[in-house]
Amino acid sequence: DWSLYVTPLRWTSCRADSEAAKHGSTVQSYLEEAIRPALAALEGRISALRKSEDAGDVFLLADMEDVLRETRRSFGLSLQAIWERQLRRYLQGCAEALRPGSDLAVKATKAGWSGLLDLFEELRGIRLQSFPSFAELDVLHLLGNACRHGEGPSLHALAGRCPDLWPWPWPDPPPPSAAGLDVSLDRLERFVEAIAGFWSDATYIY
Repeated sequence: DWSLYVTPLRWTSCRADSEAAKHGSTVQSYLEEAIRPALAALEGRISALRKSEDAGDVFLLADMEDVLRETRRSFGLSLQAIWERQLRRYLQGCAEALRPGSDLAVKATKAGWSGLLDLFEELRGIRLQSFPSFAELDVLHLLGNACRHGEGPSLHALAGRCPDLWPWPWPDPPPPSAAGLDVSLDRLERFVEAIAGFWSDATYIY
């Protein structure tokens, strides 16, 4: 229930709101039509290799397990990219409709994560941090940065908040490496739920 999280809110609706109504179904379709089948195929191959009596398959098994981890990590990065494009496109549309002649539409295409949060609040009158899905979306942002850039502040923050993304313990310090990230299907499902949940809440306000 939206009322449990924020005081009643009504914002000025624009075309960007109606266009964003389909964003949730887009990520859910991506989960069902791309992520699940790809991971299931790899897991099936790994299961067959584990049962194989061919001595050489033990080496292929290790390679396939690496491929599975890399694929899950890639899907996490893809979800972050989809979400960021959706949000930027939405904010750009809101800026063009609500603040024509300003530079806010340009900011929507260039701002970093904190800038997008500020822009959302400026255009919509509510902090994106107030949405119940924000915590998971913030983790998704950190994951995207860690996958793209490796060692850095995002990796450190991600390790502190989500140690479950590394299946083995690591010395303290240093933090684990980006190469050791293992994004489970459960975590990918949570990312999809957060993205879809955000757009559902935005549509509710609209």
